[in-house]
Amino acid sequence: MANALQEIDRRLADPLAPLRGRADAVGLIGADIPIDVLLASGRPFGHLPWDAAAPTPWADQWLESSFPYWARSILELWHAGAFDGMGTVVFSRAEDASQRLYYYVRELQRRGALRGPAVAMFDVALLPRESSLAHTTAAIAEIATALDTPVADLARGIESANRLRGALQQLQAGRSANGPFYERVARAALWNDPTPWLEHVEAPRASPPTARVLLAGSAPPDDRLHRAAEDAGASIVAEAHVHGLARLGGPLALAGDSPERAIARRLTATSVGPRAVRDRAQWIVQQASAARARGVILWLTREDEALAWHVPAQRRALEAAGIPALVLPAAHWRADDGALDRITSFCQGLRNAPA
Repeated sequence: MANALQEIDRRLADPLAPLRGRADAVGLIGADIPIDVLLASGRPFGHLPWDAAAPTPWADQWLESSFPYWARSILELWHAGAFDGMGTVVFSRAEDASQRLYYYVRELQRRGALRGPAVAMFDVALLPRESSLAHTTAAIAEIATALDTPVADLARGIESANRLRGALQQLQAGRSANGPFYERVARAALWNDPTPWLEHVEAPRASPPTARVLLAGSAPPDDRLHRAAEDAGASIVAEAHVHGLARLGGPLALAGDSPERAIARRLTATSVGPRAVRDRAQWIVQQASAARARGVILWLTREDEALAWHVPAQRRALEAAGIPALVLPAAHWRADDGALDRITSFCQGLRNAPA
């Protein structure tokens, strides 16, 4: 376990270390880029990191206020040369911000204002209908080709991804406390392939909290929301956002499909991104029940406008299910708007309420 914890600390301290200077490295931006294809490629890969504390003066010249801060930070780091030497960055169309950032990066590179890796779009379509499934299936084959990965190798990629899914599921199933620790694991697993160390991770011992909490909505920059809950004697034991520990779902079976079609079907079924099509009111109640949560924190940054439309229905569904909810709409991504104090107060109320 000690080595695994050290690996987590190393990855969080220097997320780009496994990718730096690797011409075959694949950077990722956005949700639902298929892990199966990345593992089948044999290339080092990871989501491009952000810096929640650093200013973004260069990026602010180009990006409108509707871009979330993480996108500004990534563009600022790109301009500073943090990603130089990497081969390709794949953007996802599953999120508005990642899709728009792709076009900005392309235009800035065309103008000569930005250097760095080549860019590609993963053109995922998430509507639950045959034409969207066919579109995403073709997009998976296209991104595999872009990464010099024969489609025939995708079955091997699914096997590797299923091992990773199983390790993530096992960690999630064992959660009862230590919310900040699990957030750190999830973030370290986002930056690059966690397969070599994830199966060896064990949570530090801690007394279970009196209140289990589900965090849903936007993905926070780090563990600051989790720490606020712990300060009140509660614990976030599950996340329902694009960077959560359970983001890959359970093992993927081919079930008669081609590998690329099976991957496409899984993405359509499990995506929680802003463009996923689902009954989000029913879904959030299901997520809270599965986590055995006594309360839900629905934290939504002001840039996640698509998610905000679902808040009234989600609030009503949680109330009908008897699950208290703290709704924090139009939140600052850095949580410097009083959100942390409100989370602590909410969790104290959950802790003191009758079970």
